[in-house]
Amino acid sequence: MLKLSLIAWLLCSLAWRTTPTSCRQTRPAPSIQELLANQLQSYMDAKARPCENFYQYACGNWQLQQEEHTQHTQHKAQEQQKQQQQQNYQQKAHREQHEQLQPSDTLAVLDYALNRQLELLLRRGVANETSGEEQLLAVQEKMRNYYRACKRLKPYNLKKYLQLLQPGNGTNWPLLSRSWQPEKFNWLATIGRLRLFGLNGVLLKEQVLPRWDDSSSYSIYLDKPSLMETLPMGEGAMIELLLDIGQTKRVANELARQVDAFERQLHRLQELEDDEGAKEMQLGYLAEYMPQLQWLAYMQQLRATTAGYELDLLSPLIIRNLPYMRALDELLQHQKPETICNYIMLKLLAFLKQQGPAEISRVECMASLRRAMPLAASLLIGQRFHESSSEPLVSDIFSRLKLRFGQLLSENRLQLQRPIVQVLQEKLQAMRLQLGFVQLNDSSFVEEYYERVELNAHSFYGNQLALLRLRVEQNHELLLGNGQSDANNVSYLTEHWLSSSSSPLYVKPRNLVLVPYGLLQLPVWHRNMSELQQHAVLGFTLAHEIIHGFDSSGIDYDSVGNIMGPSEEISANPGFVQGLNCMQQQLATGSRSLNEKLADYEALRLVYETFFGADMLIDRREPRDPLLPQFSQRQRFFISFAQFFCGKLQSLSLHAQHLEHAVDELRVLQTLANFEEFSREFGCERRTKMQATEKCRVW
Repeated sequence: MLKLSLIAWLLCSLAWRTTPTSCRQTRPAPSIQELLANQLQSYMDAKARPCENFYQYACGNWQLQQEEHTQHTQHKAQEQQKQQQQQNYQQKAHREQHEQLQPSDTLAVLDYALNRQLELLLRRGVANETSGEEQLLAVQEKMRNYYRACKRLKPYNLKKYLQLLQPGNGTNWPLLSRSWQPEKFNWLATIGRLRLFGLNGVLLKEQVLPRWDDSSSYSIYLDKPSLMETLPMGEGAMIELLLDIGQTKRVANELARQVDAFERQLHRLQELEDDEGAKEMQLGYLAEYMPQLQWLAYMQQLRATTAGYELDLLSPLIIRNLPYMRALDELLQHQKPETICNYIMLKLLAFLKQQGPAEISRVECMASLRRAMPLAASLLIGQRFHESSSEPLVSDIFSRLKLRFGQLLSENRLQLQRPIVQVLQEKLQAMRLQLGFVQLNDSSFVEEYYERVELNAHSFYGNQLALLRLRVEQNHELLLGNGQSDANNVSYLTEHWLSSSSSPLYVKPRNLVLVPYGLLQLPVWHRNMSELQQHAVLGFTLAHEIIHGFDSSGIDYDSVGNIMGPSEEISANPGFVQGLNCMQQQLATGSRSLNEKLADYEALRLVYETFFGADMLIDRREPRDPLLPQFSQRQRFFISFAQFFCGKLQSLSLHAQHLEHAVDELRVLQTLANFEEFSREFGCERRTKMQATEKCRVW
C-alpha cells in the first residue's frame, strides 16, 4: 500500500543517522522524488475539475489511502490472531488499534512519526559520556520515567487529579465532599492556586510576557480570557467529564445544565470593549483601584512560584480589559458558589485531560511526554535533525523569501512614506529563523530547567502536575531578569500548546520565525526533494510566518519586538484598509482570523514569485518532470501546495472551534482563487468557482 510504504520510508528517513541499516544504502536520493511523485498522483481525484474544486482535484483520494492503510492493519491483526492464543491476541489487538491511530491531516502524520522517532531516541539514548553531552543523561532519564509511568496507567483516571488538587481555603470540591462549606470558597484564591499547575484563561488570564516597550524584560499581564477560552464547552462534553470521574447520569445532567447556563452568560462578557486600554500599576494600587476583586488573594498564590522574587504591594503589573473585570465581579455575585466551583473544576479536568494521553499507547504516551517536556523533546530531536544537514537548505529558502519580500516593500505598492518603508525594511532584515524551541548549544539551559523536578516511573499523575508547576515557576522566574531573560529567549512559550506542536509560528516580541524540528520530515521536507516541492510546501509555511510580521497586528512591532510608532499610519493607509476589507468579505466562510487569511494569500504569492520569478511575461515553457510529464512545473507547484492541506473534513468539534485558520479545504480554495497565476496556469474562466470575484492583496 502506498500510504504504508510512505510512512515506512518516512520513519526510515527520520532514523537514517540513528539506525545504520540498509535503508540508506538501498534507497538512493532519486527514490524520494519517485515516492513523492507516486504519492502526489495517488492523492488526486483525476475526475474532479480543477477550476471547480481544486481541493477535491488534489486531495480527493487522500481519505481512500487512509482506509487502505486501515484495511492492511486489520488484515495484519487477523494473521496474528492465528498465531497466538486468544487472550494474548485480544491484548495485542487492542494495543494495535490504538498504535495505528489514523492521522487527520499532514501535521498529524508528522506528529505520529515524530512520536515514534522520539521513542527510538529514548531507547537508544542520544547522550553518552564520550559525546560531551553527559549532562543530558539525567534529563533523558526523567523523560523515560514519565513515559514508563504513562504506559503503566490502568486505566487513565481523571478523578486522581481532583484528589491531588483541592480548591484551597480548607474546602474540597462540592461533588467529592459531603461537608461542602460555600462560605470558605474564594474563587480568586482557587484559580490562583490552580494557576500554579498551568490552568489559565478561566474567568481571567495571568501571563508573564515580554514587555511592550522592552522585549528583553518581562511583566505580569492580567487580562480577560480569549474568545475561544470562554467558548461554552457544551453539556455533552461536561457530562462526559463528570461520568469519567464517577458521577451518575442524573447528577451529571443536572450539574451540566447549571454550569452551561453560567458559561453562556460568561461568554457574552466577551462583547465588552476595552475602552480604557491597558494600564500599568502596582499591585497595591490595583487593590485600591478595583477593590471589588480580591487581587491579593489571587496574586499571593503565585508568590511560591518564583524563588527569590517577592511579590508585594509594590510589584508592578499590566492589566487589560478593566470593563470585563468589573462585569465579571457583578456576574459572579449572582451565582451560587457551587456553580462557580463546579465550573472551575470542569475547566481543570478538561485542561488536564488535554495534557494527558488520549489512549494508553506508546504513541499517545509519547505525545503526552512532548506536551509535558517540550524543551527536552525539542533538544533531543534537534540533535538528530541537525545531523541531516538540512539547516543550510532551510535557511537559504528563508533568505530568498526575505529578499523577494524586501523587493516588494521597495516597490511600495501601498505608497507609504519612505521613513515607514525604511522601518519595515529594517524589521525584515532583522527577522530571524530558528529551528527548534531550544538552540542546540543550550543543552546546559535544558538541564538546569528540569533539574529541580523529580519524576517517578510509577506516578504519572504526580509527574504531570510536577511538570505543569515547573513550567509556571520557570516562566515567573523570568521576572527576575537574569540568566535566560534576554531578547532571544522563547522559553516563555512553554506554557502554550504551540511548544509541543510541529506547526511553525511567528514570535512577535522576538521578530522570529520558529520552525519545530517536527516539521522537517516527509512528506513536508527532505533535503533530496526537488526545489519546487521544497518551496511549494515548506517555503509556503515559512512565507506564511514572515507575512505575520507584517499583518494587522504584526506591524505594531519593530525589528527588536517592541511596539513601534508608524503602525497607525500603515493601518490607516487606503490600500492596506482596502486589502483587509476585501479579505473580510471572504471571512464568513473562511478562517476566524483575518490575519491568517492575509498570511495565506500573501504567502502564496511570495513563495511563487520567489521560486518562479516575478516577471509574468517570461517564457513559461519550463522543462517538465519526467516522473510527472502530464503537469507543468507550475501546475505541480499548486498541486503540491494543496496536498499539504489534505486531510479528513473537520467537524464542528471543540477542537475545531479553537482553530484560527479556516478548515483546510476552504484555505486551499480561497487562497488559490485569489491568485491570478493559478487561474492562468489551469485555464480557469472568470465564472468558475476557482476564480474569486475580487482578488485581494495587501503587500
